Amino acid sequence: MKLLLHTCCAPCSVYCIDSLRGEGIEPVSYWFNPNIHPYIEYKTRRDTLIEYSKMINLELIIDENYGLREFCKEVIDDLDNRCVKYCYRVRIEQTAKYAKENGYDAFTSTLFVSPYQKHEELKKVCEEMAKKYDIEFLYRDFRQGFREGQNKARELGLYMQKYCGCVFSEEMSSLARQKKDKEIIDKANRDTERRIRLSGCIPNLDFRPLKRENKEEIDFIYNIKKQKYAEENRQELNEEIQNKLFERYVKENAKYIKIIIIKGERVGFFDGKILEDNTFRIDNIFILKEYQSKGIDKAISRELLFENEI
Repeated sequence: MKLLLHTCCAPCSVYCIDSLRGEGIEPVSYWFNPNIHPYIEYKTRRDTLIEYSKMINLELIIDENYGLREFCKEVIDDLDNRCVKYCYRVRIEQTAKYAKENGYDAFTSTLFVSPYQKHEELKKVCEEMAKKYDIEFLYRDFRQGFREGQNKARELGLYMQKYCGCVFSEEMSSLARQKKDKEIIDKANRDTERRIRLSGCIPNLDFRPLKRENKEEIDFIYNIKKQKYAEENRQELNEEIQNKLFERYVKENAKYIKIIIIKGERVGFFDGKILEDNTFRIDNIFILKEYQSKGIDKAISRELLFENEI
């Protein structure tokens, strides 16, 4: 069988080609993807396919068409249905037409390997174009080999795209990253505002999460807690009991402990709990004796109250 395999990209073609060759079918790869944008993405996928074809000794035909303007004109009125109404149709019709005009027995597409495509709709488009151009459509559900093909593509070092193809699919795939970026920026802004407010109360006052791997910070907290144990028990506890109490305290509260600093120097710490509404409630504030009269505890409490309100 002389088969024309419409190929959307190298990674998706890996399993399809292996599977077809396993059936004794040697496909000819056909690149026609005017829905892939921007051009740097189009070029990267095309060039990766060219290199992969050389790697596996596969015949490849490049039908060059970077169709951004035509794509925009065709999909702008119905973006939600662009895959079926344009992206599938324009590529599959050209594939069937080329196959018929150039003496192929049948055609198919690597799009059938992706679990993210509208499989049944794609199949209908292929059946329609097979009838229109009087050529066989070789249907294969390659989806079972999607992960296998992707893993092999990674092992080969092939370029792995992050979205389906068009600029609108890129937008969709970027939403999660955009949300994460916004969260990072919003937190950075809140941290900056917090530092400004704290410094307005007490110059260079700030706080930061405890780093459990930092032995100096752990020792700093231990020494303050040691004094607290003595005050609470009105006598010195033996070292073994103090260590056990401290180890349990750190284990239970480490992720909630914040180190208080002034001009880069540790002056105390506080602990608390995350409430159901994701706000932070301070339970205890510990300040070195020489700093206890500076109003640090009140400034920290006001700041955490402000953060909870916003």
